[in-house]
Amino acid sequence: MRRGACISWMAALVFVAPAILRAAPDTQPAVSREEYESLKREVEALRRQSNPAAAPAATAEDVNDLDRQIQELKEQVHRAVPGTEHLVIAGDAAVGFVTQRKSNSTFFAQVSPLFLWEPTDRLLFEAAFDLGINTDANANSSTSIDLTIANASYLVNDYLAVGGGLFVVPFGVYHNHFDPPWINKFPDDPLPFGDNPIAPNSEVGIFARGAVPVLSQSKLTYDVYLTNGPQLITKDPNAAGSLNFHDFTDLNNNKAAGGRIGFLPMPNIELGYSLQFSEPNPTKFRDVHAILQAADINWRQEVREIQGTLDFRAEWIWSNVQQATYDPKGALGFGPLTFHNYRSGGYVQLGYRPTLAPNKFLRNFELVTRFDALTTPLSSPGGEHERRYTFGIDYWLTPSAVLKVAYEVDDRKKGPDQNALLVQFGIGL
Repeated sequence: MRRGACISWMAALVFVAPAILRAAPDTQPAVSREEYESLKREVEALRRQSNPAAAPAATAEDVNDLDRQIQELKEQVHRAVPGTEHLVIAGDAAVGFVTQRKSNSTFFAQVSPLFLWEPTDRLLFEAAFDLGINTDANANSSTSIDLTIANASYLVNDYLAVGGGLFVVPFGVYHNHFDPPWINKFPDDPLPFGDNPIAPNSEVGIFARGAVPVLSQSKLTYDVYLTNGPQLITKDPNAAGSLNFHDFTDLNNNKAAGGRIGFLPMPNIELGYSLQFSEPNPTKFRDVHAILQAADINWRQEVREIQGTLDFRAEWIWSNVQQATYDPKGALGFGPLTFHNYRSGGYVQLGYRPTLAPNKFLRNFELVTRFDALTTPLSSPGGEHERRYTFGIDYWLTPSAVLKVAYEVDDRKKGPDQNALLVQFGIGL
């Protein structure tokens, strides 16, 4: 009401002002043209506030000015987001205890920092290394630093990213998604990814990856790469015929080529197939071809009937290295040695967490079980057929901090069984 009365009064003043000025004695000061125009503009402004529909339409210049302001605001927010134009330090850490049959019990600790730098919206650099404690055959312990990731990638579009450097090979899914201690539901790695792996971890080369939508809810993911590849061990009497995945320098001119195809028929399930082909032999050794294959499945589902969530994962690997003769002249003291170099292994695991239980304390627990196996030629150095059954219970303090207790039942064909009790606390940094 006050605004309307003010507008009416000022409007009347505008229209009667000239008549008042003409009738006023000459002794009254005259109102200048500038004062009159200023008063008129104020009246118009008040009129537009009272009746927005009467306001003039926005011009192209007004729209451009508004776009510039919005863009400046977006840039300010963009610069403030962690990981954008800044260095972010993340990673994981773990401490634990293991007591194993026919071995000394021991505590262990490790930390793996991860550095992420995104100088632009499309360019990303990442680097990571493992800090741990190693003990040699003479029981001498020392700390070690192992570079595991150092690569740059460029986002070409929404469906393709390319890059190169030292990167986690997209062979299977364990190393790419599940091996950090705050994600892995068990205190140790499955046998095919453990101390004597038959699957690659990190390699040096170039890669391309992406995802494309299929149908309504489905998605197809793809990874392809070209790397230096693994190296065939030929001179070690305890490991001849095995592939060394930890040496990043190529010993010949042949490179490893591979990739993985993943299919998500719905968001909570993924099926994958991986393939890698290489010639891992040293230059002075006969040409040997190696073909690695892997199949994986991951499924997670909340089931109201059991008041919780089921988490199922399975992965199997086949490694076929062309037959060769090691130490053919017996100069190394363990040859000539020839065997069919076919290896396989994998794991199947299931977890249940009562996420729908009424008790909050109970919802933090998770029951887990895993079967893993590794089969290597019995006639090869270190050959073994090993099976393990692991039962554990996890307590999740936070989504990235978990306390794990597990017991492993070990079954070996040649060597002694090594049942073990393992305790680990894993945390994501």
